[in-house]
Amino acid sequence: MLYEGHGGPKDEAELRRLYGLAAAQGHADAQCRLADMFYDGQGGPKDEVEARRLYGLAAAQGHAGAQSGLASMLYTGRGGPKDEVEARRQYGLAAAQGHAGAQSGLASMLYTGRGGPKDEVEARRQYGLAAAQGLAEAQIRLALMLVLGLGGPKDEVEARRLLGLAAAQGDAEAQCSLAGMLFNGSCGPKDEVEARRLLGLAAAQGHAGAQALVARMHNAAHGRPKLEAEAQRPRVTKGKARKGASENATAQVEDAAALAAAAARADAAMAELLTEEESEAEKARSKKGKAKAKKKAGAPTEASANASVEHAVEVNAAAVLGGAKTKAKAQAGAKAATVAEAEAKARAAARAEAEAKAAQAEAEEHARNQAEQEAKASAAKAHAAKEAAAAEEPPDDFICPITHNLMIDPVSAADGHMYERRAIEEWLVGHSTSPMTGAELEFKMLFPNHTVRRQIRTWQEAQRCRPAGPAARP
Repeated sequence: MLYEGHGGPKDEAELRRLYGLAAAQGHADAQCRLADMFYDGQGGPKDEVEARRLYGLAAAQGHAGAQSGLASMLYTGRGGPKDEVEARRQYGLAAAQGHAGAQSGLASMLYTGRGGPKDEVEARRQYGLAAAQGLAEAQIRLALMLVLGLGGPKDEVEARRLLGLAAAQGDAEAQCSLAGMLFNGSCGPKDEVEARRLLGLAAAQGHAGAQALVARMHNAAHGRPKLEAEAQRPRVTKGKARKGASENATAQVEDAAALAAAAARADAAMAELLTEEESEAEKARSKKGKAKAKKKAGAPTEASANASVEHAVEVNAAAVLGGAKTKAKAQAGAKAATVAEAEAKARAAARAEAEAKAAQAEAEEHARNQAEQEAKASAAKAHAAKEAAAAEEPPDDFICPITHNLMIDPVSAADGHMYERRAIEEWLVGHSTSPMTGAELEFKMLFPNHTVRRQIRTWQEAQRCRPAGPAARP
């Protein structure tokens, strides 16, 4: 009530104090909520170290939310050292209790192979469980795996439906992706009007991709001509993309060389223009000197001599300027030749570099293909060995820790462990603690595990073709 402000003013500081009192008594939910407040800095200073400690206390009692929160901090290294293996384990415990956020986090680690082996099939299944609970992030990631056919067959129709569910929750990334499918008519009817509406919603939330598309739509007569041209643009294969990248690099070098040559030619033209202007000025001065000489023809000999000297100086200046003009032209020609030579060398270097990059890319792709083939062969071999070993006796996960027999109706308890329903119900009649850890159970509610039940049935059907073996453990 203090957090929501029901029945009085909202008071996060008092709420944090009360949660602290309950957490000190070992109340798991209070520990988890207090950890949330420490992590977010609500009702007091932020303290990630204390938040991680409290998440750990509540997680040890089987609190799914605390297990998910602790896993997140372990994965990112918040409040202490990073530990991806333990993060994956905590996500698994919380996911087994149906925690949507933990299912999505576990799926992400399974998909990327963080904290353990990569498993796209299980990642897709976990994303599916979280998406079924309405988690937008899981719906988007599952849609991506369905479009690419990762972890199972492709299903673009289902991917479009999931993006619609996430977009309806206001997720900008889902709105932008769904808009692209609607605009192109992928896996359903084309709807440009709805596509533009979704792009507008995503752009309003600050989604950069949506903002760029909306801007292009406005710049091209409200989007129709330019976006349709983009939609009709042919796809580019990996090989063509590498070739195009090399050609682009060559073109960029050639453009730079061409610009340098143009700049040199402009400098030469400017020098030539300056020399021509100076030559015209000198001609005007020469004509003016001749006019003065004629005017002073009847002057004393000394004046005539001075005029002659002045005229000689001007003639010499004109000669000097003419030489400067010739020198400038020669320098401009030499500079242009140097630039042309540099341009040719740059083109040759760009072509050589592009060819080297193409060869390197081809070699890397060949190495990747070979590594993928070897990995697939190893995985197939390991899978076959695993199936052969699994065929001999039931996996440990199929055995009830109370009866030590193969489970028929597996259920998950508050401690995160699975039991045969009948056995754990009989246990809970006279106990309130976990039969595995001895810790006090927060609640006695049981959750059916349909996935494990299907796996047990599949295993049993496989055993029918083999000699019957014991299904019990000592």
